Amino acid sequence: MIFRRKKYHFNPITLRYEEIMPDRKKRLRDITIYLSGIVVFSILSGFILNQVFGSPESLLLENQVVLLKTEMHLLLDRGQQFSSLLHNVYFPKDKNFRTILQIDTLPVILQEAGTGGSAAYNALALNDNIGTDLNNLITKLNLQLQIQTGSTELLYNKARQYAEAMSHKPAIQPISQKDLVMISSNFGIRSDPFHAQLEVHSGLDFVAASGKDVFATGDGNVTLTGFSRTGYGNEVFLDHGFGFGSRYAHLSKILVTEGQKVKRGQLIGKVGASGRATGPHLHYEVLYENKPVNPAFYFDTSLTYSEYQQILQMASNRTN
Repeated sequence: MIFRRKKYHFNPITLRYEEIMPDRKKRLRDITIYLSGIVVFSILSGFILNQVFGSPESLLLENQVVLLKTEMHLLLDRGQQFSSLLHNVYFPKDKNFRTILQIDTLPVILQEAGTGGSAAYNALALNDNIGTDLNNLITKLNLQLQIQTGSTELLYNKARQYAEAMSHKPAIQPISQKDLVMISSNFGIRSDPFHAQLEVHSGLDFVAASGKDVFATGDGNVTLTGFSRTGYGNEVFLDHGFGFGSRYAHLSKILVTEGQKVKRGQLIGKVGASGRATGPHLHYEVLYENKPVNPAFYFDTSLTYSEYQQILQMASNRTN
């Protein structure tokens, strides 16, 4: 409501002061001007407040952008930590395993999987490189992980093949050290005990008391059992695969059958003197690609009694 000051004038006719009544149009115009001023003031005040302090919606969006950028920085830090783990742990291990398994090492340029940049996150960066850096790191890590995963699968398969080959390879003495008296004949040229003339001896003769245990020196399949007509007496032949075979001769007892699968350290027979033998002993041969090789190159003489027993126990567990 608009209050105005009353105005008076002297009427010479009535000799009285009379109130001056305003024009209605002028009064309406005054009210319109007053209200228009209030509206303009409100608009200008709102505009100024919005420019200086921001609207509630803009403040909320700004807070969300700040939180998002903070999370992006955390993701970038974690990605860089993972990248360091790849370079300091997994890449060196990959190289070492490849060397052990005799596989060519990965070229550095392939392992690094260098990539170019991307502007996918520039809108979020808000004049900050965090968006681009994060996108580049994620792209690079993704490629590196794909390459490393493929390399790890290759190494795993090669390691399994290597472990299988090692378990099949003849690698222990066929007689326990505690039962062994001596090795009476080595591999190579020797004087035949029956004919007193030089001949090739294709194995090693392990002297032990009759009835002592004879063990398979590697995993394999029994391909021959029985009494030999060539002087070996009771013999067992194992096919180890991977080009290897082994023969156990002059046995007093055979404890396996043809076609049977055996494990390294598994009991396959007993020491004897069957066939052409001057006394109880085991004639032991190792063959590679069907040719006799020196068995001394294929067993570890440094194994202790307890270590040898552990191998026998492992064979027992695997066959039970």
